[in-house]
Amino acid sequence: MSAILYEQIRLAFPELKDVPLPDEPELFSNFEAWINQLYPNLMRLDGLDIQQNGIAECHRLQQFQIDWNELKNHIQDELATFHDMYESADLNVEYEEDQLHAYDFEFTYKVILSNIQMFVEPYDLVLLAIEHDNPYWMLVPANDELIQNITHHFNRVFTASEPMVRMD
Repeated sequence: MSAILYEQIRLAFPELKDVPLPDEPELFSNFEAWINQLYPNLMRLDGLDIQQNGIAECHRLQQFQIDWNELKNHIQDELATFHDMYESADLNVEYEEDQLHAYDFEFTYKVILSNIQMFVEPYDLVLLAIEHDNPYWMLVPANDELIQNITHHFNRVFTASEPMVRMD
């Protein structure tokens, strides 16, 4: 099963065609090391520092010369609006602090990922996200069959408890 996943990933990232598969391909850490062996392809969002979101390092964004500074500014503007609301007295009265923190965490990831997706759509790219301890993301060609195969086989190899999903 893992061989099919790696084969599909090689279709999305042709530069990996000659990179040998890891010894234990079913371990996520080995998958991450393999896909990033030549270039940063699988990016991780850092829950403690949203500035560490992989945008500046992402090889695909660099390949297509996407203005990642503009993308980061767009994300910051959208998050600033939310954080202003988050700090308002009315919102804090309605919700417990842990509820706000959990929502803030999830909202922040959604803002980052949805903005990346919006910026890459004109380049026929799609963002795939992995719901992990700290979410991961990658950009693949906008090919529905390829995306379906990658997500299906990824979720079978690495179990559906931390699934890979297409961001639309």
